[in-house]
Amino acid sequence: MVILQLQVDLAATVRGNDILKCEVQNAQDALSCATPKLKYIELQVLKKDENINQLTNDLQQCMKELGVMKGILPKVFQERDFMWEEVKSYSEMNMLLNYEINMLKKKVDTLDEDILMKEGQITILKDWMGKPFDLLASPDSLLE
Repeated sequence: MVILQLQVDLAATVRGNDILKCEVQNAQDALSCATPKLKYIELQVLKKDENINQLTNDLQQCMKELGVMKGILPKVFQERDFMWEEVKSYSEMNMLLNYEINMLKKKVDTLDEDILMKEGQITILKDWMGKPFDLLASPDSLLE
């Protein structure tokens, strides 16, 4: 009876051992399937890390450029304000010059009218004197 019990125990142990072997084999199969996936994921992580590093470098470069731009920006604003003041000044000067041009045109018109009036007076005087009178004539012709 003891032998029988030992045989039963041995059979149970062998069966348990077979079950454990199957489980170990299943675990090894699962591990062999998971290994390429793990390698693929590790490769993806490396690519992501490279992308992160590149983006970090780009960010640092952009931050440097932003710092430079922040330094330049007040000067640009100052120059823009200065140029705006110059434009306003030139605009005012232009307006004054246009006014002066208009005034000079009026003076020219007035002088043209005065010339016409003087020419008319000269013509009247010529007729009154009975002698032709040439304003542009040389002094020698006046003596004749």
